[in-house]
Amino acid sequence: MNANTLKMTEIVNKAGASSKPLSLLTPIAQVKAKLADVMSILGVITCFIVGALWINQPMRVELGTWLIPAQAYKILQDGFTSVPSVADEAAKIPVTLVDKQAIDHRILNSPVERQAVARYVSNKYKIAHTASLEFVDKAIVVSREVGLDPTLILAVTAVESGFNPFAESNKGAQGLMQVRTSVHTDKYQLFGGHHAALDPDANMRVGSLILRQYIAKGGSLDAGLRLYVGASSIFTDDGGYGQKVLAERQRIREAASLKMAKMAGLGQKTL
Repeated sequence: MNANTLKMTEIVNKAGASSKPLSLLTPIAQVKAKLADVMSILGVITCFIVGALWINQPMRVELGTWLIPAQAYKILQDGFTSVPSVADEAAKIPVTLVDKQAIDHRILNSPVERQAVARYVSNKYKIAHTASLEFVDKAIVVSREVGLDPTLILAVTAVESGFNPFAESNKGAQGLMQVRTSVHTDKYQLFGGHHAALDPDANMRVGSLILRQYIAKGGSLDAGLRLYVGASSIFTDDGGYGQKVLAERQRIREAASLKMAKMAGLGQKTL
């Protein structure tokens, strides 16, 4: 056997001797490589999302919608999007024409009241507490824009839709405050058009603006509620609608004041 043959034999023997451990290590190495790839991809995605959040521009986030689950993206998009205010439109209606019974800026100014009303709404209308608190907060913000009592806005919402933002009637009324979209299309232009009718923020603003207009037009809160429900005049029967709204408003206010009274009582006991 010559020297070349001996060298070849040694190489083959070494390869054979090391073949088993290599075969055992290969799958582990493959897993490690795959994990490294996955981590690299996740790192890129994370950097992209953080960058988009830092830039705070919805248009930039649009580029990454394929990276983000639909529900998560909607939350991100909603967080970036500021809702247009109707304060300027409401200001066109002189406050002197709005019944003072429809105005109260003292109510729902504390977290205690907000939570109490949210709990009342949640229990009565069978919706999650987080959702009811969101509706309460929306009503407070909108009330400041249109200059109305937030509990009045909540009461109309309760009677109209039971806090169902997707409610629709056979007469074309839509959303939380059952606005007749075909009649008030122009008011949705501020929110991008009539397609915003089922958007809670847009619907509550448009509905509350209409309510302010009708209260001013009718000359009183009662007359405004009649016009809101579709009664052509103060002499037309509204089917008890106005009384339902006012009764619900009173219950909401009682829920808030009762909680405040309890808190005050506890405070006096601890003194």
